[in-house]
Amino acid sequence: MQYSQTLLDDIRAAVDIVDLVSRFVNLRKAGSHWKGLCPFHAEKTPSFTVNPQKGIFHCFGCGVGGDAFGFVMRQDRLSFPEAVRALAKSVGIALPEERGAQSGDSGREELLRVMDLAGRFYADTLWKPAGERARAYLGERGIDIGIARHFGLGYAPEGWESLLTFMKTEKVPEEALIATGLAVARENRAGAYDRFRGRLLFPIRDLQGRVVAFGGRGFGDEQPKYLNSPETPLYTKGNLLYAADLARPAIQSQNRALLVEGYVDCIMAHQHGFTGTVAALGTAFTPAQLALLRRYCDEVVTFFDADAAGQKAAARAEELLEPTGRGMAWAVNRSGAFEGAGALRVKVALLPAGHDPDTFLRTVGREAFTERIAAARSILSYSLDRALTDPDGATGPRARTTAFARVALLLAKVADGDEAAALSREAAAKLGVDPTQLWIEAQRLQSSLRTPPAQSQPSPPASMPSVERDLVALLLYSAEARGALLGLLGESDELGHASLRAIVDALKHRPDATAESLMPDLPTDEARSVLSSLLVEDRESVDARVSIGQFQRRLERSQRLRRAREVSQAIADVQAKTGVAAPMHAELRTLHKESAVVYEITGGVAQSLEHGTSASPRSSDE
Repeated sequence: MQYSQTLLDDIRAAVDIVDLVSRFVNLRKAGSHWKGLCPFHAEKTPSFTVNPQKGIFHCFGCGVGGDAFGFVMRQDRLSFPEAVRALAKSVGIALPEERGAQSGDSGREELLRVMDLAGRFYADTLWKPAGERARAYLGERGIDIGIARHFGLGYAPEGWESLLTFMKTEKVPEEALIATGLAVARENRAGAYDRFRGRLLFPIRDLQGRVVAFGGRGFGDEQPKYLNSPETPLYTKGNLLYAADLARPAIQSQNRALLVEGYVDCIMAHQHGFTGTVAALGTAFTPAQLALLRRYCDEVVTFFDADAAGQKAAARAEELLEPTGRGMAWAVNRSGAFEGAGALRVKVALLPAGHDPDTFLRTVGREAFTERIAAARSILSYSLDRALTDPDGATGPRARTTAFARVALLLAKVADGDEAAALSREAAAKLGVDPTQLWIEAQRLQSSLRTPPAQSQPSPPASMPSVERDLVALLLYSAEARGALLGLLGESDELGHASLRAIVDALKHRPDATAESLMPDLPTDEARSVLSSLLVEDRESVDARVSIGQFQRRLERSQRLRRAREVSQAIADVQAKTGVAAPMHAELRTLHKESAVVYEITGGVAQSLEHGTSASPRSSDE
């Protein structure tokens, strides 16, 4: 349905765009604006700007921009009606009753509704008699009732169609359950069955706190021990972090995230007051997950125990340094930070063999855990130690040779020369070799590892003529300019840039609208980005009347030249049909009149039609 402009303005005014964007981007105050790393492309230096006074955002790196509706549409991949409904709900504004199907509704909203129903069904079941076994398991693991409710834990009852039966009462079609991964289609006959049965369920939420997937923990010998949702339109493995929605405030306030492996590790950390903890939904930490954390903090501490599993997990973390087909995905600077990801410092906190955060917190306690965090080392230092140690415990010249090769390979992946040089000196001292030899070998390997990075980020909008840009900016900022100039702007002649024309067309339809409220009226993302770039600029104060006069003369000249061309073309067309000598006195006089005014505007002198003598354009008008 179409929403009224008044309603859209009310929603836009009620949304705090800084609060909205800061749920996804670590914003810092910069004068009257806020800045952060763009969530829509990879960058090292913050170029993403939010203007709270005008309620807009703009990235000077990739050119993306818009208002609160546009941000939610991009971030959550929503249609415009879905974004309106989401923001209206968040600020408590009631929308008119909607009947029938929503135009532009992608179906994502319906899938989210299904997941929300499933989450509530499983959570309710956990606290009913059917969930007794799951509650006993929580007790065994030391998980408090309050924290279990806080995380929305649930229980999938035994039986093949428990959820299906419940969803039928909610009029949810079977196809939607299959699309969300809650049900599995039967192979040999029609129908489906519940994916999760007899398991403790951990809801996986997106950054808005909406359930998009589940992780199910078995109680006995059933395999697999953990059963997770498949990839769906709502959920992509490796892109989300468990409890990120709950941990975000603490992560932002502390400028640090604690990254653990499992659901229970994460829950137990929160229960002990470490509320900035998230879980990677497995041991394979991905660049996408660390990039997500980079939006909110500058430091990440990971936890590994000293047994073989922990060492394997640490090796996976080191894989984040691996060069990819796109070039060096992560460059590490001398403080242990990944330059390619901004200023993210990744550290490793070691736990005693046989311990994970869950068992360590329950048996040793909060204070000892805090000490382990304080003693965390840069992942590069830890990786260097691992490279120096022979995995089989071998010693002697051969072991030193292989260690030399491992260290050289590690150094080759470090983009920062100072950090690589410091590490090479440390490693050379332990290996008993000349650091220059190590450095030369690392440089040799580096040249073969690195490839030029691909251009994966969006291209900025096409450049536009400065005169056109200044004209449209004047129209946006000055009501007086709109009254004087909009009528002089034709369909296309005066503005060659498509996005600027779209903005002017929107102003013509709603000349009294505020500039920022024009966002929904624009037909393309590029036009919205151009509007945001004009609004986010701190333009120098100019005399609006002087600028209006200058543009007025320019536009009048353009308008009269256009009319002169039209008359000239009309004369040519008639003469081509009827002969050169055909009388065209009225048309010639019109052409001369328009040309004379153009000469006057540009400071020239027109010729009289009557006698071929010089005359002012004013007298020719008489």
